[in-house]
Amino acid sequence: MKSLFYILAVVVFLGGCSYKNESINLSSYNAEYTGKTSKEKKSVFIESVKDVRVDKKTIGYILKNGEKITKLFSNENFEKKYRDGLSSALHMAGFQTGSDAKSDLVINVNIKNIELIHDDKSFDKNLRGNIELEVIIKKENETITQNFKPSASKWISPSYSSKDLEPFLNELFSDSISDIVSRLTAH
Repeated sequence: MKSLFYILAVVVFLGGCSYKNESINLSSYNAEYTGKTSKEKKSVFIESVKDVRVDKKTIGYILKNGEKITKLFSNENFEKKYRDGLSSALHMAGFQTGSDAKSDLVINVNIKNIELIHDDKSFDKNLRGNIELEVIIKKENETITQNFKPSASKWISPSYSSKDLEPFLNELFSDSISDIVSRLTAH
């Protein structure tokens, strides 16, 4: 009976301590935009938001002793989340979102990279991430291409679940949208 108890204890211990790699979700954009507002009521048309990454599911990896041990993945529709978040932030910044290409500004967003890296460092920043975006702005007869690469890093307590990384992804998502809208207020 004792040996059965010990075997059960070992199984529970090992099962409870294994890394649970679940799909990482992205929350809807929180109404957090606090940057500059548009001085003029310009209309903006979001013509497209495209996820141009080759692997649209993988969004990072876990490092242990310097080796990639697990890929992080997400089943999110990042195109829809960015379009909705960008539209919301544009409204908060005083823009009118137009519904056609005759708006003052026409923008296209390309999501080029999303990467989260969680490593096994104990006393240093062990979670890093960046999102790489290309934004093409059409204004009258002028086309401007701007690249955004917001990044962040922080320390989180040791994690046994990929779900613990969701707040960090949401923070990067919100920061990248705020960066785009702040830059648009200058045009």
